[in-house]
Amino acid sequence: MKKYLLILLFSFSLSAEQRPPIEDPKLLSLGAGVFNIVRNKKTANFQLEYRSDFALYKNWMIFIRPLVGVMATTQASAYFYGGIAFDFFFCPQVVFTPSFAPGIYIKGGGMELGFPLEYRSSVELSYRFKNKSRLGGMFYHISNASLGFRNPGTECLVFFYMIPLP
Repeated sequence: MKKYLLILLFSFSLSAEQRPPIEDPKLLSLGAGVFNIVRNKKTANFQLEYRSDFALYKNWMIFIRPLVGVMATTQASAYFYGGIAFDFFFCPQVVFTPSFAPGIYIKGGGMELGFPLEYRSSVELSYRFKNKSRLGGMFYHISNASLGFRNPGTECLVFFYMIPLP
């Protein structure tokens, strides 16, 4: 059994080396969802995000790229961020993307997060259409990593549509 497993893994690695690297365009993401989804004081949030087509690293399955964006709530809070997205293409249509993005949080009339510098860590799953647009959902946590006087953190659930840019 071990012999067959090793042969399978070896043949998979050979075929992976022969595959061309993933090509993906610049993307503009429009999203809407719920800010502070796991607590009682929920509010709506909206986000706009740009993902570059510049690959920090890519192969036949992984495309690592920079991103920048803004998130705003209906209570006039905002989060301006920039970071890195790690696209994993399980097949041409299904993309799993964890990302990390530090940024500046402005409280407005919303939740006090304890410090202006916050970090967003997220996971998303999306369906990629033939025209390379995507439809999916994202869950993320925003926290100041205990840099501030408080670190309540918050979680958000966002549904998005990504438009390929020329």
